[in-house]
Amino acid sequence: MKTLARICAVSSVVAFLGAAAWADDELDGDAEDAETTEEKSDEPGEGVEGLPKREAEKEKTYHIIPYCRTLDGRAEVLRPTATEWEPIQEGKFYALGTQYRTVGASTHLVIMFGKEINVEIKGEAAFGTCAQALGDPSRTIYLVSGKIKANLPRNLPDGLFVVTAPGFKVVNPKGESTYTYAKSPDGDGDTVMVRCVTGDLSVEGRHFKILSMKPANEVKIRTTQDCLFTGLYGSRGDYIVRLDQGRRFVKDYATGESRQEEKTLDWKLSPKTAVRIHRAMPSIGEKMAVTIMTFDAAGELKNRCAFTEHTVEVNSGELGPTSKKDREEIAKKAAEATDTVDTEPQEKEPDSKDESESNASAGADDLDFDS
Repeated sequence: MKTLARICAVSSVVAFLGAAAWADDELDGDAEDAETTEEKSDEPGEGVEGLPKREAEKEKTYHIIPYCRTLDGRAEVLRPTATEWEPIQEGKFYALGTQYRTVGASTHLVIMFGKEINVEIKGEAAFGTCAQALGDPSRTIYLVSGKIKANLPRNLPDGLFVVTAPGFKVVNPKGESTYTYAKSPDGDGDTVMVRCVTGDLSVEGRHFKILSMKPANEVKIRTTQDCLFTGLYGSRGDYIVRLDQGRRFVKDYATGESRQEEKTLDWKLSPKTAVRIHRAMPSIGEKMAVTIMTFDAAGELKNRCAFTEHTVEVNSGELGPTSKKDREEIAKKAAEATDTVDTEPQEKEPDSKDESESNASAGADDLDFDS
């Protein structure tokens, strides 16, 4: 009996030590060991939370924390609580909240988030991971500089991976996508090129949403530092961007009552077309004033709407035709209606030098697509 008790005690100690060693390997062990663990036999057995082993592995989309799988060249990490960068080590795990950067044009770095999920950078670039609870089923990265490529399964469920920048976020990316981030030369904000290589993705920002970008689609997004201006510029392919147009009263003819609804405009963004969103904070109150304009490939203004957020009483609705061609036609019709011989539109002379400069500035703001 004593011999049997001793055997049981020794077996318990060995099992405990083995579990502790496995946990250490999962967090800080070699990356190859982690991959080998995932590639073991799929024979049925007890998995996470009592699930069969095969089903439990399907539930595990990500490693507990990311690790460096490939490093060719020089790269560094900035840990969440650190103040100085340190050399990255291939095969080492790094906590969520860590920032990664490569040094040198020939450097290649791959950070693994899961068995089929990784973020890759070549050349000089940087990105960071957002600090999240270990049990959080999703992962979020943010852009810092250079070109970053995300490689994800095409069947990745929605809501599991997000790419963020100051003026927008990319949601539900599937397949391969690239993001080229650059600070503006004048220091006022940034410009990001978002490209869908395979699969699809959506982009969400304040007052706009790109519903779906397909392979080879690309958009340029310009955001000022104060986030009071957003410019969307078509680069490759055609896709729909849904734009806010404020709150409206909508009458229900069945009941005779009116209700408030958020109105939107779907605009096809294609090469050389653009959307410009201007925002302003009032001196009194907290609701932002917004002006949204769309431009065709010739630079002609096609849509314009001004409103105050969540305020049905302040909404211009769709403003009338304002392109140069439309203004000339309106002037011509007005002249014919009043039997006026001169059909050319008359330009109002500015009353002062200040007014002239103000008008010139307003025109530049509307048509300068490079700002």
